[in-house]
Amino acid sequence: MSNRPFDLDHSGPVTPASGVDQRAAMQSVYTDPAALAAEQSQIFDQDWVMVGRAGAIPNEGDYFTASVGKRPIIVMRQADGSVKAMANFCLHRYAKLLDGSGCAKRIVCPYHFWTYDMAGTLIGVTDRHGFDRDEIKGKTLEPLACDVWMGFVFVSLRQDLAPLSERLGRLTPHVEAFDLDQYEDRVVVHEEVWQGNWKLIFENFIESYHTTYTHKGSIGPTNPTNLAEFGPLDERNFSIHSNSYRPEDYPENHNPKLTEAETKRFYVIALYPNGLVALDPNFAWWISLEPREVGVTNARWGLCYSPHAMKGMADPTAFVEAIRETIVIATEEDKEMVGRVQDGSAFGSHNPGMLHAPLEIYLKEFKEYVEQQLATNG
Repeated sequence: MSNRPFDLDHSGPVTPASGVDQRAAMQSVYTDPAALAAEQSQIFDQDWVMVGRAGAIPNEGDYFTASVGKRPIIVMRQADGSVKAMANFCLHRYAKLLDGSGCAKRIVCPYHFWTYDMAGTLIGVTDRHGFDRDEIKGKTLEPLACDVWMGFVFVSLRQDLAPLSERLGRLTPHVEAFDLDQYEDRVVVHEEVWQGNWKLIFENFIESYHTTYTHKGSIGPTNPTNLAEFGPLDERNFSIHSNSYRPEDYPENHNPKLTEAETKRFYVIALYPNGLVALDPNFAWWISLEPREVGVTNARWGLCYSPHAMKGMADPTAFVEAIRETIVIATEEDKEMVGRVQDGSAFGSHNPGMLHAPLEIYLKEFKEYVEQQLATNG
C-alpha cells in the first residue's frame, strides 16, 4: 500500500504501514447492552453527530426529526435561512412534539397544545391562568449546537466543540471540487431499520474487501475490490478511500472542476462517529446511523445529485431512478451481511477476528476512534 493518498497499489507484499496483524473488535462490543450505553453517553453525547442533509429542508419551516444517540431532536430551517436543532420534547410534560418530516411555522404539542415558534421559543400556553406568568415567560426548547459541512447537518449536545470547518478541514481539499454542498437532494429515507449494531454498519461501509463478493447485484461488477484506492491514513475525525470504477463503467462527467482521476472514483467517506458518504461525480449516497438497541439501528439515508449532471444529462430523471434502484439493491445486500455478522457475534468468542491488510485498514482506525472516545469521556 502506497503512503501517497489515492495511489492504486495494493497488489504487492503487505508492509507494516498497511495494517498487517491488526485485529477486529471483540464480538462482545456488538452484542453487549452495556457497551452501547457507554457509546451513547461517551460518543454520541460528546461529539458532533451527522443527522442528515440541509437540502432536505430547503424552505422556511421545513423540518425533519432525528436522534442524537438516544435523544430525539428537531432540525428546522429558520426564517433567516439558517438551520437550527433543538430537543424534541415539550417543556410541559415532555411529550414528543414532532415526528418524521414536514413543514410547520409553529410547533404545537399534541398533548396540551403548548405552542412554540420555529426557533423553539414558547409563544402559547393553553389555560395560561393556571401557570405563573413569570415562570413560563421566555422559555425555549433546549437548543443544540448545529453546523453544516458540504451540505451535511451535524448536531451536538456540547456547545464547545470545534466547528466542522476545522474538524474536517483536512478532508475538504479531497472533495471540494465536487460542489457537494450544491448537490440536489432528490431521495431521503428517514426509516431504514437494520438488524445489526451501528458499528457493524459503519465498518461494512468503509471497507472495500466485501464489494466484489457481497454486491453481485449492484456495485460489485462496476466497482470491484481489486480497483480500490486508498486515501490518507491516521486521520482523527474521518477516513476517505475510493471504490474506483472499472474503465468500461467510468461515469459521465459534467463538472469541469474535476480532474481526470476524480471522474473515475467512487469516494467512500466516513465522518466519525456515524456519518457515511459515497461520492460520485454525479451523485452522492449518504447514511446517518441512529443506534436504537444493541443490535438494532436506524440508517437514515438519501441520494443527492450533482447540479452539473442534472443540467448536462440527456435524461436526468431516468438517471436519478436508476441510481435509486441500484442503491436499494446494494442496501439489501449489505443488510443481509450485517445481520449475519450480528448473528455470528452472538457466540461470544474471546478470540478477535483478523483484518485484511490493507483493505480493512479503516476499520482499525474507526476502532481506535471509538476506544479513544470511550477512554477520554468515560
